[in-house]
Amino acid sequence: MEFQIVCEDTIKPLSSTPPELRIVPLCLFDQEALNVYLPIFFFYNIDDDDDDDNLSSDRCRVLKDSLSKALTFYYPFAGRLILSNESKHFSSNEQRGGYVDCNDMGVTFLEAKAGCPMSEIMYDNNLQREERLKLLLLDDMNKKDHGLLHPLMSIQLTQFECGGEVICVSVYHKLVDITSTTNFMRDWASIARSFRDGDPPTASPQFNAATFFRPELDTNDGSSGGQDESGTSDGPSAGQDELGTNEKVCNKRLVFESSKIAALKAMVSEKVENPTRVQLVAALIYKAAISAKFSVTGCLPEISLLLLVINLRNRVEPPLPTLIGNILTSFIASSTTKEHREMELWDLVSKMKRNLVVFCKKFPKDYKSEEWGNLYKSYAKESMEMLINVKEPPNVYVCSSWCKFPVYSVDFGWGKPIWVTIPEFPRKNVIMLLDTNDGEGIEVLLSLEKKEMEVFEQNQELFSFCEIKK
Repeated sequence: MEFQIVCEDTIKPLSSTPPELRIVPLCLFDQEALNVYLPIFFFYNIDDDDDDDNLSSDRCRVLKDSLSKALTFYYPFAGRLILSNESKHFSSNEQRGGYVDCNDMGVTFLEAKAGCPMSEIMYDNNLQREERLKLLLLDDMNKKDHGLLHPLMSIQLTQFECGGEVICVSVYHKLVDITSTTNFMRDWASIARSFRDGDPPTASPQFNAATFFRPELDTNDGSSGGQDESGTSDGPSAGQDELGTNEKVCNKRLVFESSKIAALKAMVSEKVENPTRVQLVAALIYKAAISAKFSVTGCLPEISLLLLVINLRNRVEPPLPTLIGNILTSFIASSTTKEHREMELWDLVSKMKRNLVVFCKKFPKDYKSEEWGNLYKSYAKESMEMLINVKEPPNVYVCSSWCKFPVYSVDFGWGKPIWVTIPEFPRKNVIMLLDTNDGEGIEVLLSLEKKEMEVFEQNQELFSFCEIKK
């Protein structure tokens, strides 16, 4: 399979950003996000009738022109990030945590050609799926040095012999979470469709999250979890700010069809009322992961934790506007002691539901209060009190769910994507959940230590409900 970049452009906003919008400070949760890019792949199956060079060129032109217009609304994406350790000159305390200089320098847009049909990337079992996805990251932003002039967004359009196309969007995590990325993609696609349909698109992103969630001048006081959306930490256990590949980590993709999730729900329905798809799948994987770890090590730490990343936009009062940024945190969805490692699935799901209710009641909802920052710190400390007297580090798994986000509605005018996915995550004990293209099943990207993954794959209970995608 041959892949090559045939064109590289810098796309700038169609109109200049006004001076009064030039500086966008990072909010509290932006500060806690890692310095990494999060790539998302959108696969499009273009009709055979559209499979000629002229039409492919037209689609590329529409993407670039609509992107330029979209960047007038999403102007920070075309700017450059200034972190607190990169500059000592700030005009206000709010900027000391870092800010985006909205200087209209633009985003990177790559055009690539693939000498094969798209089906080879999606279905050919001669290559592991992760190896095939890496072929679509010819310009991996995470492998580059991050500097003051580094773009905050990179887009790669790969066109296949069959006419199929893949759009890979990599956005800097300190700027966005999955909600923000989804909003951008839908607005960009709406603008692209407007070129054909003539309907004026509407986009109303807001970049004032720092006025709601004020940044902290010192984020290393240990009070907040520093948990990023992908399930990694910028605390002491992180080791580094960048995503470094760990050779001992193994990733697998699991798919839970809707019928199997329904069977899981039936198993626990007598004791747990109306569990969600995410709770069922996360609990089953967590249970199997703990079992695998015990089989490999012969023992477990005093306590194991399942942290669930949660979107705060619909958990606070009054309701938030369409804020762009990292408006999320994590809570302890389940804790398991080594003496009670063989918990029943219904018990795990029940605990997850109960802890979510406790979180929603305890977490301060009035984010406009002047005391909100202190209340947030108090909550973070309280949630970790159980670890104070633990003699050894806890065994931590982090689950981030992207389910129910409308990523499959991103239609640029030539149809909705047939598959939306992300590449492997090079950190252990991360559970990423995404919808399958029917919106009913769940695709799981799981990372464990290699030996634990080998045992995990032998779990008969688990694999009676899902299958591994090679």
